[in-house]
Amino acid sequence: MKLRQWSSEEKMAIVLEALKGQKSVAEICREHQISQTLFYRWRARYYAESKGWQVK
Repeated sequence: MKLRQWSSEEKMAIVLEALKGQKSVAEICREHQISQTLFYRWRARYYAESKGWQVK
C-alpha cells in the first residue's frame, strides 16, 4: 500500500474541520482514512506553531 503524502494545507483543513465541531474526530479520521493518533499529532503541531513554539 502506498503511503499518502499530505500537504500542510490539507492537514490544516482536516484539523479545522474537527474544530468546527460538526463531526467527531473519529468520523473525520474515517473519512480521510487517517488514524486518530496522526490527527492529534497534526493538531498539536498546529497549536504549537500558533503559539510560536519551535516544532521539529
